[in-house]
Amino acid sequence: MAHITLRSSLPSRVRLILPMLSFAVASLAITPVAARAQARYTFESDPRYEISVFIGARMGGRINLNTPNVDYLHIDNSLNWGFNVGKRIVPNFFAEFMWNRQTTTLKAHDVPDNRLTTLTTHAQLDMYQGNLLFEIPTSSPIRPFVVGGLGFTHFDSHGILSYSNRFSYNLGGGVKYLFTSQVAARAELRWSPSRTSTASTTFCDPFIGCFTTPISNHAEQWQANIGLEFRF
Repeated sequence: MAHITLRSSLPSRVRLILPMLSFAVASLAITPVAARAQARYTFESDPRYEISVFIGARMGGRINLNTPNVDYLHIDNSLNWGFNVGKRIVPNFFAEFMWNRQTTTLKAHDVPDNRLTTLTTHAQLDMYQGNLLFEIPTSSPIRPFVVGGLGFTHFDSHGILSYSNRFSYNLGGGVKYLFTSQVAARAELRWSPSRTSTASTTFCDPFIGCFTTPISNHAEQWQANIGLEFRF
């Protein structure tokens, strides 16, 4: 960590996006069967390319520190947004690139006082991820999918952290609702950890004894997103 400048706490971000996302996912899941049967187009086509834009929320996460008075930085829940670009590998199986930006507040946890102090309200956490997505084939406009991948997270902390890029990965799933064969609504939930600092811990084995080894800390985050997908 390069330096820490303590400032007064600021109010947390408004988190109304979470119930909105839950409502949107539920709405997609309970679309009446009769309405789907009246569609004038089929859903058997398998697109070669996908492009989607989304908005949502990234929740949770803290950045562990190796300092005596501040043991971690708290990452506030906040909005995130981004896009996915995908290409079909085989039917229903896609390779995707995802960019996702979260603008958030970083707060230092002061060990002696056990309180959080705001350091910056404009930190940016950009995730760059290469993903594999499997879309479960159905004859209806509802398409569940699973997705996962890896890449790195860029931490723009305005000099608070001594590093910028860290390895990260994600795993999740969601559902698509096809309005037509070319346009769909897409909702998803992902677990998205990013490596942060390193620490040392002691392991003991009955045969080789005890030894010290480095371990990687992670910012354990979740993201819930909803958006539009264009298929062609």
